[in-house]
Parts: sequence; C-alpha cells; structure tokens
Amino acid sequence: MGDINVYSGPMKCGKTEQILNEYKRQLIAGKNVKMFKPSIDTRAGRDVVVSRNGIDIPAIVINNMQDLENYDADVYCIDEFQFLNGDVKTIEKMADKGKKFFIAGLNLTAEKKPFGKMADLLCISDNVNMLTAICDNCKCENAVFTYYKGGKDTDIVIGDKEYLALCRNCYDLLYKKEIESAKK
Repeated sequence: MGDINVYSGPMKCGKTEQILNEYKRQLIAGKNVKMFKPSIDTRAGRDVVVSRNGIDIPAIVINNMQDLENYDADVYCIDEFQFLNGDVKTIEKMADKGKKFFIAGLNLTAEKKPFGKMADLLCISDNVNMLTAICDNCKCENAVFTYYKGGKDTDIVIGDKEYLALCRNCYDLLYKKEIESAKK
C-alpha cells in the first residue's frame, strides 16, 4: 500500500522545504520520484519548485489531479496543492495501488476558509503535519494563519510579498482594524 503525507499550514512555515527534502530522500532510496506543481504558480518560474532557502527542483506543471495518472512514478511530490482542480479520489486510488505522495498546500485562505481541495485531501491523508510559522507581526512561533495586506478583488492573488503569516491574536487585531477602517 502507498500513503498520502501532507504538510500544511500558513505561508512561510516550510511546507515546500519539507516536500523538497522528501523528494531528495526518496531519490536516495532509489525510488522513481516526480515533482508536480499547478500552472497558476509562476512565482519562481513555470517548471520549478523553489523553497525560501533556495533549494529548487524541476517540476511537471499540471492543472488537475487526474493529470497525475499520466505519469508513472513510485513517489509523487506536489507543491501548492490548494490550486489544483479535480477529485482527491484520484490520489486515494493511486495510493491504494501502492503510490506514495508528499503534498504541500495552504489549508486556509487569507479569509480563514478551507482552500481549494485541501480539506478533502486532509480527510483522506495517512499523515498530516500542520506546520506553524514565525508571526510576521509579534514574532511568536505560533503563526497559523495567512493574512492578505491590502484589498483583494479576486479569490486568489499569487505572491509572497502581499501576505503575512500571523498568530491568532495578531490576525484578529489586524482584521478588526481592517473592518474599522472599511467603515470609515
């Protein structure tokens, strides 16, 4: 049997670094490993996954979870999963056939809503690692939310500079300030 391993949490918590490390680890174990990313994520280039500490690995660009079935591998690493379309049952069926998955993705939007298919994925996963970041505001070690600074006119704004990793307290304080200034 395969398995589904997920790294989730806010921006800047090390999700991508986790799957890049696992990618390298699986190569050392002699596995056929492939890295995937959604086409919407072009921050570091179209066909590469890059961590904040500069580690990069070539990636296959896909839009839909069903696209994974077109690639033969022992291990599938997927970055920015929240942007993929499709049915997570595809991944579950592949894992049932012995395929191993290491997946990174944001669990929540900046509005604290489940992000894309992440909630569905978390429910079928064998292992879930919820990571935290350093709060960009108070510097505590328990940032669990991603906050968008500035007004969004769409659901998804791709980028790093526009977002903050915040602890619960700092998120609530900034959100209240945003609501108050919108009333004025």
